[in-house]
Amino acid sequence: MSIALIITDRPSDDLAHLLRQLLPDASVQVWPDISDPDSVTLAVLWQHPEGVTDQFPNLKAVTSLGAGMDHIIADKAIDDRYQQWRIMTLSLQQRMAQYVLAYVLQDWRNLKNYQQQQDKQQWQVLETDASPTVGFLGLGALGEFVAERCADLGFNTVAWTHSQDHPEHPCFHGESGLKTVFERSDYLVVLVPLNDDTRDVIRDETLAWCQPHTMLINVGRGGHVNEQNLLDALDDQVIRHAVLDVFVEEPLPDDHPFWTHDKVTVTPHISARSDDNQTAAVIVDYYRAISQSDFDEEE
Repeated sequence: MSIALIITDRPSDDLAHLLRQLLPDASVQVWPDISDPDSVTLAVLWQHPEGVTDQFPNLKAVTSLGAGMDHIIADKAIDDRYQQWRIMTLSLQQRMAQYVLAYVLQDWRNLKNYQQQQDKQQWQVLETDASPTVGFLGLGALGEFVAERCADLGFNTVAWTHSQDHPEHPCFHGESGLKTVFERSDYLVVLVPLNDDTRDVIRDETLAWCQPHTMLINVGRGGHVNEQNLLDALDDQVIRHAVLDVFVEEPLPDDHPFWTHDKVTVTPHISARSDDNQTAAVIVDYYRAISQSDFDEEE
């Protein structure tokens, strides 16, 4: 039995080293150097080549390296023959909250404006007694954690969900609920899974529901945003600013207008990456679950 790490957007040698320490009796193979495909029972996938799992005849389960499952769902070679998991760690949740709150706080507390005032030796208080509303598209394990941190800081929260309700974060459903969340949000955070219902959820029609001062923060997937519609909305002052960590094409092409647009902040898909130690611990649990299952079947 072995683990295959098929992670194409970053080095995975450190993760492999940790797994070998934690599972000294297991083989850990790193893509593309899979020398023994017949032994692979667990595949850890991130931006993997579609259909790659077909080369593992004894594969039992796959897990996403992170919280997102769209790359696994989209791969037609991965079906109900395999258990399908994801890796949700505390560090992933914490880093996502850090990212979102960094931009919300920087903006809401006028930090850039105060820096400009300092440059001019200008003393002017810009604070108000109001509290912003942070709207969430999606309130899963990541969205709920970030929403809790926002509530801890005294911010109002609302969320658009499929059917979920929450005792602390008012939830709205369907198209009318989506409109409500867009209308109420000073900061709109995209953390919903990408599927047929949420692709291009940020588009002309929905952006028109926003307040002119709304800031969009997309930490979901690039496919959630119709990029041309967003550019038009920014140019037409439909919304004020967009913080984008994910894109339809990654890395973002050199000639993409997001790079130079004065109302767009670009980061290279770094909002939340799990700590290798916590990630390795989850993979070990998954591997042991498969191993125990095989043992039970033999008995």
